[in-house]
This record gives sequence, C-alpha cells and structure tokens, in this order.
Amino acid sequence: MLKRQNEIRMIWLMVLIIVAVSAWFLDIRILTYICGIAFVMSVMQYADGISHSMDDLSQKSHVSLQPTSKVPLYLSSFFALVSGVMDWHLGLTIGITAWIFFFLRWLKRIENSLVHVELKLQQQPFAAHQDNLQLPPIVPIVASQQLSENSEQSLSEQIKQWIFQGNPVLKVAIVVLVIGVVLLLRFATEHWQLSLVMKLAIVALVSGSVSVLGYALYKNNRSFALALEGLGLAGLFLTLFFAYYNSVIPNITIASICFIAVMLPTLWLSLKQQSVELAIMAMVIAYLAPFTLPVRDATAVEFIAYYLVINVAVAILSTLRPWKFLNQIAFLMTVFFGGGYALYKGYITEKNQLTALVLAHSAVFIWLGFRFSQLIAKADLSEFKFKPALDIALIFGAPIVGYAFLYVMHIDETLWQAGLSLIFAILFALLYQFLKRSQTVDFISQSYLSLALIFLALIPPILLPDQWSVMGWAIEGLLIFTFSLYQQSAMSRYLAMGLLVVAGLSSFHSVAEHSTFPSTMYWVLSVCYLLVVIIANCTEKFQQQLSTATITFLSFLSFSSTILLIVLLQYEIHGKLTDVLVLLIISTLYLIINELLLSAKATWSWLIPKWAGLVPIYIYATLLVVGYSEQGYLVWDSSIERVCFAVVGILFTILWLRPLMGVRAEKEWVSLGTLSSLALASLTIFPTMPFISMVILPLVFCAWCYWKVEDSDWKIFWQARSTLLLTAAWIICSQLFSQQAFYGYVFPILNPFDLVSLAILASFIWMLSLQIKTGLDKGMVAVLMVLSLLWLSSYMVLRALHVYLGTPINELAIWDHAIIQLSLTLLWVSLAFITMSIASRKQLRAMWILGGSILVIVTLKLVLFDLSHIGTLTRVISFLGAGFIMLVIAYIAPMPEGEKEILKSQ
Repeated sequence: MLKRQNEIRMIWLMVLIIVAVSAWFLDIRILTYICGIAFVMSVMQYADGISHSMDDLSQKSHVSLQPTSKVPLYLSSFFALVSGVMDWHLGLTIGITAWIFFFLRWLKRIENSLVHVELKLQQQPFAAHQDNLQLPPIVPIVASQQLSENSEQSLSEQIKQWIFQGNPVLKVAIVVLVIGVVLLLRFATEHWQLSLVMKLAIVALVSGSVSVLGYALYKNNRSFALALEGLGLAGLFLTLFFAYYNSVIPNITIASICFIAVMLPTLWLSLKQQSVELAIMAMVIAYLAPFTLPVRDATAVEFIAYYLVINVAVAILSTLRPWKFLNQIAFLMTVFFGGGYALYKGYITEKNQLTALVLAHSAVFIWLGFRFSQLIAKADLSEFKFKPALDIALIFGAPIVGYAFLYVMHIDETLWQAGLSLIFAILFALLYQFLKRSQTVDFISQSYLSLALIFLALIPPILLPDQWSVMGWAIEGLLIFTFSLYQQSAMSRYLAMGLLVVAGLSSFHSVAEHSTFPSTMYWVLSVCYLLVVIIANCTEKFQQQLSTATITFLSFLSFSSTILLIVLLQYEIHGKLTDVLVLLIISTLYLIINELLLSAKATWSWLIPKWAGLVPIYIYATLLVVGYSEQGYLVWDSSIERVCFAVVGILFTILWLRPLMGVRAEKEWVSLGTLSSLALASLTIFPTMPFISMVILPLVFCAWCYWKVEDSDWKIFWQARSTLLLTAAWIICSQLFSQQAFYGYVFPILNPFDLVSLAILASFIWMLSLQIKTGLDKGMVAVLMVLSLLWLSSYMVLRALHVYLGTPINELAIWDHAIIQLSLTLLWVSLAFITMSIASRKQLRAMWILGGSILVIVTLKLVLFDLSHIGTLTRVISFLGAGFIMLVIAYIAPMPEGEKEILKSQ
C-alpha cells in the first residue's frame, strides 16, 4: 500500500510539472502558477509526513536528531509567489532557486539523521533490535477460493477479489479485447468491402471458436478457459446486436431467437462448470451491448424488452444456483441503465407497453427475492453470511422501485396508482402466508408482511385529492416513524422515511399544477419534518435506534424544514421588519427545541440536524446584511430592526455553543458557526464602521477564553483551523477594502482601526501558538506570524503617511514612492531589532529566528527592489539605516545558544 501511495504521489507531481510547463509555453500563466502552488504544497505535505515520521523514529530509538526547520522553504515559496504575481522575473527566479536549494539541504539533513539513527540502532543489542524492528508475519496470498466461499461473499467483496486478486494481465487483456471487438465491428460495418452479412459472420465464427477453445482448455487452466469462453460469448452478443441494428437480421422475432440461441449455451456453460464468473461476464456484456450500437438507438420498448430477456436468464440461473450477487447486478443494471433509458427515451404513446414491461420485470425480481428467501430458509444461518444492506434490498428494493416507476408513469391517474398498490399488497400478503406456513425464517416472512403493509399504507394518501394527498403522505410518514421508534422496527422506519420523501417530491408536482401558493400544504409538510426530528431525539430509547444514515436523513429534514419556514413566514408576515422577524422567530424556535432536547440528553442525533437546519438561516442573514450595505456602511431601516438582528446573532451563538460537547469533537464547524454568529451580532454595534464593528464581540469572546485558563474546552475552540482562516481573512480584507479606516484618526495606533487591528494581531498570534498542539508545522506558524505582523504594521505606517504626507494607499503607486519604501524598510528592520533583542535576552532561539526571518525579507527587499525603484537619497538612507540597525542587532542580540520554545500555551 505504501509503495502504491508513493507511485501515485510521483505520478501526481509529474503531471503537475508537465501541465505547468505546457501552460507556460501556451501563455496560460495563471495555470502555471496554480500548478506551481499545488506542486509546492504537495512537496511540503510530503515533507511534513517525513518530518513527523522522523520525530517518531527518534523517540522510539532515543536518538536526538538535528533540527530540520522548514522556515526557509516557506519564505522562499512566499517570495516566489509574490514575485510571480507582481511580474518580477528576477525575483521569481531567485525564489525558485532558493526553494530548490533549501529543499535539497533539508533532504540532506534528513539523510544524515537517518544514518545517525541507523548507527544508533546497530549499536543496540541484537535482541532489543529484533524486538523493536519485528517484521509482520508473512500472510500467504490465496490464489483462488472455493465456489462455496465465493457464493457467500457480498457483491463488493466479489468485485474487490476480481480486480485485485488472480491474474491481472488476463483481466486487462479480456477488457482490451472486448473493446477491440466493438471497434472491429464498427470498422467492419463502415469500411470493409465484403458484404455486411459476411463481415458479421466472420466475427461470429471467430467468437464461437474462441468459446469452444476455452471449453476445451477448461480442465487444464480453469481461469484462462473461463476468460476465453466469456470473451467468445461477449463477441457473439455484440455481433448479434450489430446484425440486428444494421438490418442484417430482418425482424425482432428472428433476433430474439438468435439471442436465445446464444443465451442458452451461456446458461449451460455457467451451470455445468459452476462458474459464476462466466455468468457475470456474459450478463454484463449483454446489459451493456446496446450502448455499443453505431447506427441507431433502440426505442424504450425494445430496450426494456431486451433487458427482460436477460433478467429471465438470470432468474433461471439464480433458481438453480444460489448466486445472489448475480441478482444484485441484474437489479442495479435494470434500475439504473434500463430505468434511466426509459425515462430519457420513453414517449407517452408507449406508456401501456412500458407498463406491461415494468410489471414483467417486477414479477421476475419478486420471484428472485422469493427464491432467495427460500434459500435462506434452507441454509444454516450460522454459516450463511447475511448482508442486510444488499440482501434485504433484493426483497424490498425490486417491488418498491418497480412500483415507483409505475407511479411516475401514471402520475395523474389516481385509480391506477391505488389499484397497483392494492395488487402489490395482496400479492405480498399471499407470499407472507405461504412462507409462514412453510416455517421460513421469521425475519423473512416478516419482511413480506412489511411489504404488504407498505403498499396498503400507500392507498389512503393516493386517494386524497390534490394538496391533501401531499399532507396525507407527510402525516402518515410522521405517524409511522413514531410507531417504528416505539416498536423498534427498522423496516417501519425506512417506510416512514420513504413516505416523507414522497411527500416532499409530490409537493413540487402540486405546486406546478396550481397557480396559487399552497401555504397550508407546506405548513403541514414543514411541521411534520420538524416533528420527526424532535420525536427521534426526545428519549434515549429513540436515540439509540438512530443509525448514521437515519441521522443524515434527519439533517436533510431539518434543512428542508428551515427553508420552508423561511418561505412561509415571508409569505405570512408583511412590513419593513419582515426579514428580521423571520430570523428572530426561527432562531427562537430552534433555541426552544435545543433546550428541550438537551434536557432529554440528546447528543449527536440532534446536534448534526440542528447544525444542518441553521445553514439556511445563516445564508439568509448574510444576504440580508449584504442588502443593507451601501458604500461601505450598514443602513438599518430602524433601531428596532438593528436590535432584533443583534438578538438573532446572540441566539445563533447560544445554539452553537450549547452543548459544549460539540466543541470537543466538531471544533471546526462549531468554531466557524460561533464566530460567524458573533460577527453578525457585532455588526449592529457600529454600523458606520462594519469592519471594526464585526470583530468587537469575537475579540471580547477571545479575551474571555484567554483568561479562562481552568477550562481547556475554550482553548480547543480556538485551535480550529476555521477560526484561523476567518481571522486571516479579516486581516487581509480589512486593510484592503475598509472605507472607514481613517474614522476618528488622531495619531498612529491611537485610533479605532489601528487598535482593533493590533487586537486582532495579538489574537491571531495566540491562536497560532495553540495550533502547534494540533500538529501544525512550527515553520508554518513562524511564517504566518511574520507575515501577519508585517502586513498589519505596514498598513499602519501607510495610513500614517497618507494622513500626514498625502502619500497613496492601496494603489500600485506605493511601489514607486520613495518615502513609502524607505518607511517600510526602517519599520521592518526595527521590528526585527525588537524581536531579536527580546529573544537574545530571554534565550528564545525560535523567537530570534522569527526576527531573523524579517531581516531576510528586508535584505531581499533592499537588493531586489529598493536598489532600482526608489530615488537616490532615499535609497542611500534605506541602505544606511537598515545596515546600521543590523549592525546593532549583530552586537547586542546574537543568536541564543539554547533551544527554548517561544510558542508556549498561554
């Protein structure tokens, strides 16, 4: 597996290089840059993996390894990226060269560390060495399995075995040859000068000969012989189709006789040789054969009739042999390919014929399910490997899916739908009675009873008129779901889920038929959806019955119910406060439900649906804020609306933080939702300064968590990467796009925007220090600290220069302005001086390297930019000032000899 992963990784890197080079020569530079970034990120991820493995190895072998910092790699990557965006070709070249140099040096250090570990291990006693480096026992690879074992494997296990075991060359060869036969038939049809009859006869003769050859070799090499037989039969099926659709075979009757003539030896060979592989190979080719036709498409009736013949053959095989996964393949092929083709190609004039064919298919699969239930009844259940997901689907899925197709085909014919439900109910009631008398396994007979009840339950909603039918589906689904929880019946629960889905889908059809909005119908639908979620979590007994799939379904119901409530409340409430009142009502409703279910000790079965239900509210609230923004301001219609929106934000925050257990396991989503809620509420404090206003409450919350040392859960909250990304996004966007950065400006730093920016910077650095505990690379943490510090401090200087000297800001002209570049140079080198001085006094090596990184950036700026882009006097002052401060640093702040860490938990 590890070797395969390494090969995939190398292929990925090679593809990136090829695409990047090709895009460069095709003058698609943006694609080149994207590939370059992906390449660097992939390599750095690989480097992180190696680094973590080396750390683990050093701990196990008690060997101290040479530190391998990746900070130079990050800095050179960032410099190359900026140079590429700014179209600095020299800087891009230097950045790429530096990255390659530092990467090779990093690899060299890793190699030296490995040699050191190897020497250390060789010095240890042989016994200890053997204990530490024990190899896993060799597991023999079984070349083939017995037929009895194969028959008990699931469909997924069979597929894995056929793909990953056996002779892979043989399997690839068969696939390639089948494709070659298709291409040969197409080419022969269009280009060969022989008559079409002669062409197809030659292909059919060769295919038959291959099958005969395979049969002759069966005793010597079973797998190879079966592959040849399958290849020959596949060629016969394909040839038959090409002959019929090129009118070589004049009518469908003769074609059907020929098809049966090919299918019979297929069945005979499969049964005689006990070869499910041959049966599956031939059947799959038969199912896919119509899609290889070069002349014309089959009609829906022809296609479904053809699939019916194949399914009859499958029924014969499955009746005589317990090959359940052959039934599963037939069911999946028929539903997805046959059903999809009928929906795409079917016409209203073919409805009666298609109805008869769907009924015939349903009868075949009902028989297959019945036969399968008989096999289970006769089998020893302790040895029989029962797979509920697929095995029960064969019993339940076929009649339900068949009825679903019939229901859609007769969507406006109530009597048809009700009559079909009654027929299916009577049929399965009779089968239940038969199986009960024959002493079949109890859960099988109960399955047929459940099917009878399912189809009986469909009749009352069908008979209701128009909108009442939709409400009937929803109410019945709610009642059956509640009943299933009391009776602990999974089958009833799945039935209720199906009824609720049908109710939602039927509502769209009802809306399409009526010109007015059916609010009553959607109120009932929304309430039923929400009640299902509440009832499922109201007691611990109910919660224990909910699987992952059921919780996912509850999340879908919660999401849909919230959307319906938003639309319905907008339809009912009128006035200027409509939007805010809608948000306030729904958030209050969720808060009440949340408190009630928390008192019932609801856990993940409620938390995940709750979060899913909050998503539409967030989208709605965000669109509302965007609608109220005008030229960088938030213009509320009234103070009442503003207060209500603030209350909504606080309610959202409470919903995300209660219970706190969500922070421990799903900190990413909880952190994202909580900070977004606080930001929405905070926007109402100072509407004239949205960028400042939106972070006030998050900053207060951050300060509270910082001082709450005794509770580690609150620190876990700030270890989320989503929190880090939101803060970084504010740091970048606020400086670039804020239109109120000079509001209340008196002095640098002593103004609202600079003070808030410094508070965000302090919070960001604290969050980065917490990120180290979650495994974030220390080099990446250091780079982010440096960049955030330089970014915010540089903008503080730019704003000060703009106020006092009238220099440009947020314009490309700043790169050519001498005063700005001189100020930035002196600022950056001063920050480096302060950082390195503190680090030298306190012997903090990591902090000193942080300041050194700033010096590296300053040096690159001086050499690559200031040397050619600013005036003579300012250039001299830049070099002299920077050089003087560097000299002072070298004297009073040498690199600490110890290796203490700066990034300790606060």
